[in-house]
Amino acid sequence: MGGGHSFSPADVEAVAKEGSVLAAELITEKTTLVPEVMFDKERIVEYLAFVGIAPAYDEVAVYSPAVDGKVAVMAIAKACYEKLVAEFGANVEFSSPLIQGHAPKQGTLIDLVGEVLYVRIFNGGMLFGEAMRVENDADILFYLEQINKVYNIYNTHARAQGEKMRLAKLTKNLFTDIECE
Repeated sequence: MGGGHSFSPADVEAVAKEGSVLAAELITEKTTLVPEVMFDKERIVEYLAFVGIAPAYDEVAVYSPAVDGKVAVMAIAKACYEKLVAEFGANVEFSSPLIQGHAPKQGTLIDLVGEVLYVRIFNGGMLFGEAMRVENDADILFYLEQINKVYNIYNTHARAQGEKMRLAKLTKNLFTDIECE
């Protein structure tokens, strides 16, 4: 996927020759969060399967380092994973927008990257974090409405990231306090 979230095989080979550690942020709806205290790297496929997003036959499960007590478990294309490991060996670190960036004490973070909508809700800690595949604006509005029914996010401070202009246009009449970075 473009937009600063992709890399060519030639780029990978050049960086690997430098002996660098590759930090790969995976943009995928096949992401779940696991509390660090409960995390077992031998069970990463089970974590995805438990929430209904098991890796497909051509995918493998990977995980991030813990951030604020949470580990992101994600599915990645097997061919991509094998290429990265062949080039970098153990010098590959995976991450997700669900655990990256500023974590406010209270409020909602909405991040739209391509066809994946990330929503995180905080109130003294993360209450909710989810990655959802969206194919159009109606999907975005549907997910936000369903989340609002449970968490009342329209009345919290919200921050939009990623495709912020699209999010600003869609949410300007929903949230009482939204900021687009």
